[in-house]
Amino acid sequence: MNSLNPLEQYFILRLFITYNINIVMNSKNTNERKADDFWRYLFDANSIAVIGAKAAMGTWGYDAIRAAVESAKAKTGRQVYAVNPNEAEVLGLKTYKSIVDIPNPVELAVIVVPAAIVPQIFRQCADKGVKTAVIISAGFAEVDADGAKLQAEVKQIAQEGGIRFTGPNCNGHADFYTHIASIGVADRIPAGPMSLLSQSGTLGLSILQMAAGRGIGFSKFVSTGNEADLRLEDFLEYLAHDDNTRLIALYIEGLREGRRFFNLAKEITRQKPIIVVKSGTTGAAAKAARSHTGALAGSDIIYTAAFKQAGVIRVEDEEEMCDTAIALDRLPLPRGNRVGILTIGGGFGVVTAEDCEKEGLEISTLEPQTIKKMSAILPSRWVPGNPVDLVGIRMAGPDNTGAKCLQYLLEDKNVDAVISLLPPMFIPPSMTGMLKPEKLKTMLVEAEKSQAKLYEQLKEYDKPLVYIKRWNVPAEPGTDPQPKIMIPEYGHPRRAARVLRYLAGYRRYLES
Repeated sequence: MNSLNPLEQYFILRLFITYNINIVMNSKNTNERKADDFWRYLFDANSIAVIGAKAAMGTWGYDAIRAAVESAKAKTGRQVYAVNPNEAEVLGLKTYKSIVDIPNPVELAVIVVPAAIVPQIFRQCADKGVKTAVIISAGFAEVDADGAKLQAEVKQIAQEGGIRFTGPNCNGHADFYTHIASIGVADRIPAGPMSLLSQSGTLGLSILQMAAGRGIGFSKFVSTGNEADLRLEDFLEYLAHDDNTRLIALYIEGLREGRRFFNLAKEITRQKPIIVVKSGTTGAAAKAARSHTGALAGSDIIYTAAFKQAGVIRVEDEEEMCDTAIALDRLPLPRGNRVGILTIGGGFGVVTAEDCEKEGLEISTLEPQTIKKMSAILPSRWVPGNPVDLVGIRMAGPDNTGAKCLQYLLEDKNVDAVISLLPPMFIPPSMTGMLKPEKLKTMLVEAEKSQAKLYEQLKEYDKPLVYIKRWNVPAEPGTDPQPKIMIPEYGHPRRAARVLRYLAGYRRYLES
């Protein structure tokens, strides 16, 4: 992952030169940021004012105030204030005509008002002594030159008033441990190890919900918007030292401080993986990025080379981001790229082997003792080799043939990772109607215990195991149809193979 060809080295040099002026100009601000305590106000404020709060569902003002109210329920003593001169009450809260009318101190302001009056609102926030702000309002530099002037005015007021802010033109932020939030879906996202920084608010919220649906929990989320003040690089530096963040995911349209990002990433990836979806790689996409958040997309080959050199895992889309995040969070990294495949049909094995080789993985040659052990328990029609085809065994059965073969693959010294097309618990659809609910429930409980034991063994083997999910077990209404396991499952062998390639590359980077 760290070896670059001469062309890539050239573009890395260009990256340094292109952004050198930005680094010099921002070095003073960066040093000042380290001394500030604004992070606590942003991610764990004791008082929040939502300016532009609304009672109408489906509006930005409603989502922001609802998120603030939910955050107050989760932390004793946190105060929430609604500001809107046109409404008397929002969600049971008395509204104030202006933030300066609030009788108590305000640490965080969430602003959801028309862009034209944001400067006026910021002056009031400065008078009130507000520490941090999130500007959800759009209509600034992403629109036109007049919007850019408006954004510059807001930034000037913020600097004079000592306010650090996120946005404008963003969807908000959240800390899922302190429960602070300015996004409406925060109370439906579980706490966990991953933090997400996104230069697209809508796509960022989509990733949040997609990942949560697959069992990934979050530490922090930030929609960075136009990055008029706090930039993606600022948040990245903060997450490097955040104890609740073990994995960082980024959606990037363009970097404003490329060299700083590169230097930060190179240090962070030694301890915490960074997964990136980078858009704006085509001409049309780059143009769209400029009109979206005002980001400078830049040359894709520069980004590719920089990510490679810094150990950043670049994925194609948000689905791959979730695929990779699950594996990085739950599995050991493979020692190499040699894969063992366990299949319940020859065709599945062929497809999986082909997908692995297309991703640059090697179908390993099994050790003679592994072949011998498998031959002792599999039918005589079994053709020794890898993929290991269970040749028509419909269920593991009392002798646990499938489980034993999986164990043998994990023990094989020529295998660095295993893809299993034998599900955690395989009940053919034709048999589900024959099982009583009590029997199905018992089997699920046993499957969970078995998979929990296997998951612990993976740490001893220092090998990742992934499943290909080909069947679902129908369930009674109101019951969970699948065993709860920590071992990732993917819908197609191609997705599993790509994740293993990413993991193998990241381990090579760490060892180099």
